[in-house]
Amino acid sequence: MSQAHRLPKLLKMLRHYDDPVSGADLAEALGIPLSVLYKDIAVLRAVGVEIVSEPGQGYVLPPSAQLPPPTLSEPAAERSDELVFYTHPLSRGGIVHWMLEELGVPYRLVVLEYGSTMHSPDYLAINPMGKVPAIRHGERVVTEAAAICAYLADAFPEAGLAPPLSARGDYYRWLFFAAGPLEAAASLNSLGFQPDAEQRMRLGSGDFATVIEVLAAAVNGRRYIAGDAFSAADVYVGSHIGWGMQFGTLPRRPEFEHYWAGLQNRPARQHCELFIQQALAQ
Repeated sequence: MSQAHRLPKLLKMLRHYDDPVSGADLAEALGIPLSVLYKDIAVLRAVGVEIVSEPGQGYVLPPSAQLPPPTLSEPAAERSDELVFYTHPLSRGGIVHWMLEELGVPYRLVVLEYGSTMHSPDYLAINPMGKVPAIRHGERVVTEAAAICAYLADAFPEAGLAPPLSARGDYYRWLFFAAGPLEAAASLNSLGFQPDAEQRMRLGSGDFATVIEVLAAAVNGRRYIAGDAFSAADVYVGSHIGWGMQFGTLPRRPEFEHYWAGLQNRPARQHCELFIQQALAQ
């Protein structure tokens, strides 16, 4: 069944249910993989259909939701301003997914599989590294999660996810501290590599203990890491702290737990968490 035929059927099913219905049940009823369902829901949202995700329950279509024209079809590839998000549920793409949900702008989600579609010629033309996340915004391609977050904050300034240019010192500092020293030091530590004094001088990340102390001091007693407002830096730094504590690559320090507690229940992040949980349930 083509997407053009599936989308009206999916809308009809959602209209039929008063309570949330799980992605797995919808996918089974349509005879499609869960990853295809996610793409279909992203397409419907991109054309303005208000499909609500209830964490731990599923999807629901509010009675007041505006439906698209009956001729709804697959998104036109030639749209010059289309925002396309390439990801996998179990990847660093989750950081960008959270950022996109915070922005509240339409985007098309493309789920790629490790070792197959991530290494297809079409995707390698977008990211020769053969990894996710990546975005294509019109003719512009951006890879690397921190760079994507910074780009999106500037591309959609109305969302208010970047401080004024004159107040971006902490914003840039901690966004790229997490992308550079933190990720490198945490990765090396998780692999059991403890650099000696000479190696620490050669490594841009220094040593793991120092990185952790610096990061803990940065978030200590602060709700947001770059001023008085939530920003793209919180999306990126918060993701690393939350996942790091969950998977044991960062210690569960009180500073980290307090900072993460102020971020983890944001509606946009909860929506992304549901996406991951549904993927794990397959």
